[in-house]
Amino acid sequence: MKLINIIFISLAFVCFAVSAKPKNVLFIAVDDLKPLLNCYGYNLAVTPNIDALANDGTLFLNAHCQQAVCGPSRVSLLTGYYPDTIGVYGMGGGKYKLREMHPQILTLPQHFKNNGYVTVGTGKIFDPRNVEDDWHGPQDSISWSEFFGKNSYNEATGAPKAGHYHDPEVLALAKVAEAEGKAKGLRGKSLRNFMRERGAGPAVERFDVPDDAYKDGGIANRGIQQIERFKGTEQPFFLALGFLKPHLPFVAPKKYWDFYDRASLPLALSQRAPHGAPDCAIGDYVEARTYGGVPADGPILEATQRELIHGYMACISYVDAQIGKLVAKLRDTGQYENTIIVLWGDHGFHLGDKQLFGKHTNYEQATRSPLIIANAGLQPGSMTTTPVNLIDLFPTLCELAGLATPDGLDGVSLVPILEDASACVQEYAASLYPIDGYMGIAIRTQGYRYVAWYKGWPEPGWCGKRYKSEPEFVELYDYTKDPLETKNLSGQAEYGEIEKRLVRLSGEHVAYTQAKQFRN
Repeated sequence: MKLINIIFISLAFVCFAVSAKPKNVLFIAVDDLKPLLNCYGYNLAVTPNIDALANDGTLFLNAHCQQAVCGPSRVSLLTGYYPDTIGVYGMGGGKYKLREMHPQILTLPQHFKNNGYVTVGTGKIFDPRNVEDDWHGPQDSISWSEFFGKNSYNEATGAPKAGHYHDPEVLALAKVAEAEGKAKGLRGKSLRNFMRERGAGPAVERFDVPDDAYKDGGIANRGIQQIERFKGTEQPFFLALGFLKPHLPFVAPKKYWDFYDRASLPLALSQRAPHGAPDCAIGDYVEARTYGGVPADGPILEATQRELIHGYMACISYVDAQIGKLVAKLRDTGQYENTIIVLWGDHGFHLGDKQLFGKHTNYEQATRSPLIIANAGLQPGSMTTTPVNLIDLFPTLCELAGLATPDGLDGVSLVPILEDASACVQEYAASLYPIDGYMGIAIRTQGYRYVAWYKGWPEPGWCGKRYKSEPEFVELYDYTKDPLETKNLSGQAEYGEIEKRLVRLSGEHVAYTQAKQFRN
């Protein structure tokens, strides 16, 4: 009996030791990715690898970014704070530098690094304009054990030229247009506009090259190299990969374009601003209009819309293939089972609805993001419609990895939802956007969106200044009856009680972030 007891105790100790080994984290960011994926119900999408991740984890159907633009969204997620808590609302121009504004702030990868993880990043994790402003160097160097700013490209093709392109005709046109513009004395923005009018810098490219001739294939190569490097090591890793597509321009190898029949890709059903919406809800900026082949103003023709949608879908499938390579490498090296995989998009993207091709609004298509947490060992293949924020990833990963969660984060752990998909950890997700001198605060619940528009655009670092007691404009949308946001329902008698509740939630969010006045 004593020998048997010793054997059982020994086996129990071994099992405990295995289970207590820290989990690795594969942290995958995808720029401008909206939930236009097969696993989210869009059956035309060719996304088998992302779908497989969803089968191994929890799919969040109602996840939202905190601001629908790259820099602030990423800063928010990677610090665990709302933009209106830390005052980061933009990027570039020497403003909104995270470490200048908050020198002691703790980021998610930095916290893992401080707790014994090797943290490695490559691609677009932060928007570089919010940190070192170096697209080829580190992105918040204190956060990483190592960061690769340069991609590992195909040796035969090399990197894309003019930032994005391989097609010789595209490159030749850009060279001629630039020379002509300079001969006319044009410089800066005027030169870029002239080149765009000539068709240079197109919004799409479909060229027959290997995956790693474009940037995301090079990023995947770096990730695969690192996964191989981690094989057999005892130290847990936090590997962050930031894919750049489907951000404009929509460039991807030809084979991914061939996945889709352009004529069968549906156009947006509602291409007008919501009836009764304030003018400030949609700014004048339409991102796709800054690229060649898309008119600077006026209607975007159906043929151009279809080309843009086709390019967006090709880019999604291209990135999906890169994600598949990473997961395959984890499996090949025996590290898959011990690696939590998180896939997130930094915000959504309008694809023709409201005549928009870009983000930069407080509407559903801009704020709603894909979010999948896989391999956490909890309810694989589940999905949830409860509202969640991207800032919730910080405390969630801490809990999953067994790390102490830093005090004071705005995000809340999603582990209860990973354990039970019917659980709810908060009443709403919150997003904001500053447009044309207004700040919009959006509250998204299970079935509704309420947006309060306050006069005034805060300066960098602003986080304690009081709004006026009442918003100047408000919007209310019912997704159970009007998923396309065609009509602002605020003020309608039948929504009186619902609007009261949403007003209360909006006021609670504003009071919370203004009272916090984060000054680290």
